[in-house]
Amino acid sequence: MFQKIFFSFVLLYLLNSCAVQQKSLSADDWYAFTKTSTERQQPSQAYEFSDGMIRMYGETNGYLMSKKSYKNFELSLEYRWNTEEKFKTKNKKNSGVMYNIPADYPDKIWPKGIQFQIKENTTGDFIFLDQVTAKVNGKLVEAGASVTSAKFIENEKPYGEWNSIVIKSFDGKITQYLNGKLVNECTEATATEGKISLNYESSPIDFKNIVIKNISKE
Repeated sequence: MFQKIFFSFVLLYLLNSCAVQQKSLSADDWYAFTKTSTERQQPSQAYEFSDGMIRMYGETNGYLMSKKSYKNFELSLEYRWNTEEKFKTKNKKNSGVMYNIPADYPDKIWPKGIQFQIKENTTGDFIFLDQVTAKVNGKLVEAGASVTSAKFIENEKPYGEWNSIVIKSFDGKITQYLNGKLVNECTEATATEGKISLNYESSPIDFKNIVIKNISKE
């Protein structure tokens, strides 16, 4: 009997630990900011939340920014380019997921941090913004306003299909995965913690299944 009680206690503890360690991000976890706004907005004022998706479209560039800051985390999500007729655009498809944005950094288009680039033919690139830098393949990336470090391989699915992204950030080492393949990696990043944003850059895009969890090792 003691063994059963002890096992049940351990199982309950582990389940509770997992609940704390992992979180699915919903509308309540974000605020919106757009190029034409002067203040933060409610997420639903700028973008559409429906059927378990975040649908970003419209004429004005902007983002959804997490209210919380994160350190040593794994972020996973899915995205697809919106190909519905009413959302068609001639612009080159362009978006991104930013992370390690300093909690005290003012809202602007675009903030300081690191971006997982989502863009035609360059999905998986690092974009280091506002003097953030790191080492890629052992070489220090030169600091600048917006510096690109190209992906290692191409692995984006055709337009309209869902793609999966995983970003792991641990004490300055960062790995970016696209559809299960490692597409970029860096070490000694100068941005090691901060907020997360989903960027809208005039290309209609959908996001879903956004989950973040704490990690204790690379």
